[in-house]
Formats: sequence, C-alpha cells, structure tokens
Amino acid sequence: GINAEYGDGDDLRLRSSTSDAFHENSWITLNVGGHIVQTTWRTLTKEKDTMLARMFDNESNWKNRTDSNGAYLIDRSPKHFLPLLDYLRNGEIVLDKDINPQGVLLEAKFFGFTELTEKIEELMQASERKVLEPLTRDDVIKALMATPSNYILRFRGLDFSGADLSNMDLRHINFSHSKLVGTDLSRSDVYGATFDKADMRGSKFDEAHAAGVSMEGAVLDHASMVRCNFEDSKLRPSSLLGAQMKNVNLENSNLAGVNMRVANLRGSCLKNSSLKGACLAGADLEGCDLNGAELYNTNLRGANLANVNFEFITTALHMTNVT
Repeated sequence: GINAEYGDGDDLRLRSSTSDAFHENSWITLNVGGHIVQTTWRTLTKEKDTMLARMFDNESNWKNRTDSNGAYLIDRSPKHFLPLLDYLRNGEIVLDKDINPQGVLLEAKFFGFTELTEKIEELMQASERKVLEPLTRDDVIKALMATPSNYILRFRGLDFSGADLSNMDLRHINFSHSKLVGTDLSRSDVYGATFDKADMRGSKFDEAHAAGVSMEGAVLDHASMVRCNFEDSKLRPSSLLGAQMKNVNLENSNLAGVNMRVANLRGSCLKNSSLKGACLAGADLEGCDLNGAELYNTNLRGANLANVNFEFITTALHMTNVT
C-alpha cells in the first residue's frame, strides 16, 4: 500500500514491502484518508509522468503499504484526491459545487498532473471572469420570468454595465447601489423603480417611462434622457452633472438639491418642479418650461436661460443665484 509521509522537501515517502506485479486489468483498492475507493491499474498509470503512475509502476522502486484489508494507503484528502481519478477515467475535470477547486489544484500539483493543473487554473480563471462580468438582458429576463408578480425583484448592488435593457417592463425593480454605466434603458417602463445611489454614468433613458422613480444619491453624469418622463419622480439629492437631458419631462418632479451643473436640459419641461437649492450652473436651459417651478436658492450662474418660461414661478428670480 501507499503511505504518504512528509520528510525533507515534502517528498512523498512510501514504506513497507513489495507487492505482486500489476497487470492492465488489475482492480486496485485505495484507502485515501480513510475513504475506500476502487479503480483499475490502467486508470492509475494512465498519466505516465505523474507521481501516481510511478507509485504503481511495476518497474518503479516505490514500496507500497496496505491497511488491514489490503487497501493501498494514501494519506491525502479524499475530497480533493477523487477528482484526479475521475480525470484519469474521463479525460475531463468536473467539480461538484461543494468542492473547492483550489484544493484539487494543490492535489494536481502535488502528484505532478501538468495538463490537469493547467485545466483547473483555466477553470478557476473562467469562473472569476464570470463573476466579474456584468449581467445581460437574458439574465434579467430569466429573473423576471422566475419572480412571482406579487414580489418585488431586487437587483441591488449588481453590475449591468453596457447591458441592453431597452423596451422592457422593469416597473418597481430595486436597482439601488447597482452599476448601470452605459446601460440602455431606452423606452423601458421603470415606473416606481429604485435607483438610489446607483452609478448610471452614460446610461440611456431616452423615451423611458420613469414616473415615480427614486434616484436618491444616484450619479447620471453624461446620461441621455431625451423625452424621458420623470413626472412625479423623486430625484433628491441626485447628481445629474453634465447629463444629456434634452426634452425630458420632469413636470412636478422633486429636484431639490440636485447637482445638474453644465447639464443639457434644452427644451425640457420642469413645470411645477422643485429646484430648491439645486445647482444648474452652466446648464443649458434654453427653451425650458419652468412655469410654476420653485427656484428658491437655485444656482443658475452661467446658465443659458434663452427663451425660458418663468411664468408663475413660486420664487422671485432675485431670490435665486443667477449672477
């Protein structure tokens, strides 16, 4: 049998007497860390350059040790050793979900499985890439189909960067703290959805139905929201720095304290909206409808106010910061 002990340099030491010669069809019983497993001599010696093959090579000097039942002793973790046998049998590495590939990798290196070591490393790298890759439209569709209609779907803290989520029904979904950089939500229905503290830089909400959304603390720098309807939405205290928001419908919106510095809001509707304490410095507001808007302490320094409709604003312009 095989008794794995460690000496100088962590070499595997095999002790005890010689055994009878094996042949191709010999069945061999192994005791791997107390776990009994049977396999053939052909399987064990399939990879000729491995330590495992040399252990059972009839021409080698390895001396084997057996337990009381004649099983060859191998002092290794069975959980991480057994995948090596499956690899020898099938030529492929398949790991159950409860097996740490790092442990199998260590076994493969210990026994000198060069090709298997490379395969496990590739498998681990692919798994890491999959975790890091943003979710796609198909992932969202699968989640929507699996979620009962009376449940609120939560995508909190996930990465949807670059995903095409246009023309979808995403009502009441929680995207808070998520990453939606460059995500396309054009013409989607995000009514009542939550985007609190989400990173939506460069995203597209063109012609989206966004009534009642919450974007508290969200960053939408350079986002495009052409003809997007945020009516009755709650955007406080979002950052819309440099956002492209031409012809956006923000009627009755709460934009108090929002940072919309140098944003392009040309032709947008901000009727009856609250812009109290908002920063619109350097913003392009040409042709905007601010009829009935609250502008108390709003920063409009350097903004383009050509053809802006200020009729019936709730705060006199001298109370705002326009110079």
